[in-house]
Order: sequence, then C-alpha cells, then structure tokens
Amino acid sequence: MNPERNEEIEFILNQLEGKIKKHIKETVLDEREDLSQEMKLKIIEKLDNMLDEAVPSFFEYTRKICK
Repeated sequence: MNPERNEEIEFILNQLEGKIKKHIKETVLDEREDLSQEMKLKIIEKLDNMLDEAVPSFFEYTRKICK
C-alpha cells in the first residue's frame, strides 16, 4: 500500500476508535483486545476495498441512477 492510503486508513481508524472502545465494553474482559483487533482488521479490509473502487464521473453516475 502507498503511504497516502495508509494515512487515510489510519485517520479513519482513529476517528472510529471511540466507537470501537464503546462497543467492546459490552464483551468479556478477556476477549476485548482480540475483538478490538478483529474489528480494526475488518475495517481495514473494507476500507482497502472501497479505496480500490474507481469513482465514477458525474455522467456515469447519472446514467447509472437513471436506469
């Protein structure tokens, strides 16, 4: 991955850190760290897929939604 992409993913993970911590409090203490890591891994996978997708041009987008 390139450095810009890593920075984008790191920024988004930092933004979601509070929500992750909030939700892992609902699980058993021994499993919190594992769950936190697993959630971050899934977020990174999804972000990586989303960042790979090409953004359509305005006209491509309008053609797609008008079908």
